[in-house]
Amino acid sequence: MKSVQRYIALRKASIKSLQAFEAAYMHQSFADAAKELSITASAISHSIQSLEEVLGTLLFQRVKRGVIPTEAGARLYAVIGRAFSDIDAEMRALLDKSDKPQIVTIQCSPSFAAIWLMPRLPAFLLSHPGIDVRLWAVHEPPDFSSTGVDIAVTYGRPQASAGVRIEPIAPDERYVPVCSPSLVEGQALPLQPSRIEDFYLIQNDVSLTSWDEWIERFAPGCTNIVRGLRLDRAFMTLNAAENGLGMCVESTVLVLEYLQQGRLVLPFGDMGLPIKAHYLAVPKSKESLDTVRTVLDWINSWMANRSSGDPHEAVPIDGKNEAADSPSGNGR
Repeated sequence: MKSVQRYIALRKASIKSLQAFEAAYMHQSFADAAKELSITASAISHSIQSLEEVLGTLLFQRVKRGVIPTEAGARLYAVIGRAFSDIDAEMRALLDKSDKPQIVTIQCSPSFAAIWLMPRLPAFLLSHPGIDVRLWAVHEPPDFSSTGVDIAVTYGRPQASAGVRIEPIAPDERYVPVCSPSLVEGQALPLQPSRIEDFYLIQNDVSLTSWDEWIERFAPGCTNIVRGLRLDRAFMTLNAAENGLGMCVESTVLVLEYLQQGRLVLPFGDMGLPIKAHYLAVPKSKESLDTVRTVLDWINSWMANRSSGDPHEAVPIDGKNEAADSPSGNGR
């Protein structure tokens, strides 16, 4: 193609058609792409058809329940994704230099939001009036390319991406049994693992581990297990345990302050399953932005100032926090 013809072809590939293509590629559906962009599915189809005519190649295979990107479509998306990300990063960098309040969008699981973020958010906003935090508490994997998410704290490792930095939020994270102090009142702690048969066990159905795994590891001879509530949120299982409805096994990332405040105790001491469940993810194109870096430093400071990740060291098993006044015992 001659340079003049190439220029004319590229000019016909409008930003709107590229946006339609990106949305259709992400959703692999014209209908879902239309919902995201608040236009009709026929408008999406027309934009992509026009783009295909300009490029002289098919970008999608149309199938009964959606569309499948062709090799050409995958190549184009790789370029568009990087370009849109660069544009977004540069616009945010320019906004960082303005006097307008800057928006930082955080995505995390509902339990992390309820237990960690929400109690700390008022103090952060008070000390950083120029930052406007938007919080999405959802279980879906973060989509940094089209949703505007700047930082994600995921439950489970997100899909690897060359443009996203991913690291465990607490490399020493473990899953430990916890319960209300009233449930084991008058008993010498830690209990023997075989005593697990004497208590109702609360199960988090969306957890990365289960009571069965803990029992197999620490109490393999126990077969007369009493099952209790089955819930689908960590903050609900912890609330149920705090109210004396049984024991639950949850992440040290989530239970630390419950232990330090004496709301929960470790009935079996430090017998825990080493599982990295919570990850911090941020696009590399955004992590150097002043506002994003401020929020990242805020999140990382919680983990830096928490205990070593061994709640048995930070809090006595009877729930009395003798180290509450020392730097190693504040957990914040």
